[in-house]
Amino acid sequence: MLFTKGSHVQVETNRCLNQQHNGVECSHCVSHCPGQALILYSHQIFLDKEKCLGCGLCFSDCPTQVFGSQQWDETTISTEVKDQGARETQFFCGYHETPFLSKEEKEKGAVQIPTCLSSISKGTWYELGLQTAVELRLDECYECPMKNCVDRMKLSVETAMEWLSASGHTPDFSCIYTAEKAKMKKKFQAVSTGLKITSRRDLFLSLVGRRKEAELPTKTERETFTCSDEMKKKKRGNNLPDWQKRLEESYSNHFREGGSPAFWPTLQMSTGCVNCGMCSKYCPTQALRITVKDKQSTHLFTSGYCLDCRICMLSCPTQSIIRDRQPISNPFEVKNIYKAPVAKCKRCESYTIVNDQNLCFWCEKEPADVDLLSDVRRRLFEQNV
Repeated sequence: MLFTKGSHVQVETNRCLNQQHNGVECSHCVSHCPGQALILYSHQIFLDKEKCLGCGLCFSDCPTQVFGSQQWDETTISTEVKDQGARETQFFCGYHETPFLSKEEKEKGAVQIPTCLSSISKGTWYELGLQTAVELRLDECYECPMKNCVDRMKLSVETAMEWLSASGHTPDFSCIYTAEKAKMKKKFQAVSTGLKITSRRDLFLSLVGRRKEAELPTKTERETFTCSDEMKKKKRGNNLPDWQKRLEESYSNHFREGGSPAFWPTLQMSTGCVNCGMCSKYCPTQALRITVKDKQSTHLFTSGYCLDCRICMLSCPTQSIIRDRQPISNPFEVKNIYKAPVAKCKRCESYTIVNDQNLCFWCEKEPADVDLLSDVRRRLFEQNV
């Protein structure tokens, strides 16, 4: 396996949702890792390479692409399938023996992945489903140490099938659990794919460790580990995974009328919104944005970018955000979910919902100067006593 013992795996902990907000409590990678090689400590992910089985499940399971590699590029899988041009294609992992070819299957394509099939993202399964009928060879999976990955892989495939139906296509996915005895002892001409096309120099640099990876903290580091304010500032930004960025173009280009809309995350803003901006500021993928024009504040939401991480709701000081999942025909259409008149706060000049005090939510909650001075005097007096 390509990633056995954590080989070539890079961990960008700054992209982790647990560092975006302490209340997220995301544990996709930790709870589903078959080798228990991932540790979440002080809101940071650490990789125990000795326990890593190399399945690559964390690559597809992490909603913000914390895990990556210079050697892994799942877009090459779609390219190989397109080049084969087969109506039906079998997929199997690096541990699976190359299947024998039966007389009826001579026109069938075959692709071998250098990791577990669970490493393939739901977006790539969607792209593959547009190109070919997919057969998943699972007949050797249940004797594999990574067998627990199968359920997560099936969930990704089922999601891709739902998206295919919603965009007007008929999904054709099937699983092979039992290998039949082949009449014709000729193996598939399987293509090994999933690797990034790179130069010898890049390969050498990746092998010697060009980028420092997250290692397990020592006992002393565990006691003193904290996330600085500077690190927190660097973490914020668009952490949308690559497959989800590709999905927008693929979904839009291949959309057909007539499909049943799939379920996507939705947001609603109540009238308690004070336009403090916390929800959009901390949104890890910029699915929620706030614009101000002509003294009108508009909250814009793109469902296809939403990770359903709850950070917007956790960050809202007035609990004005309502989350749900509903059928949406065009998940990548930017929608206006809230609009209200705003004015500048007379103290900090940030935009706030129009009110009698002309103060934003935060300035309104600040104590008066007289109260602050009184508190200082009280503390100084008590200290002297």
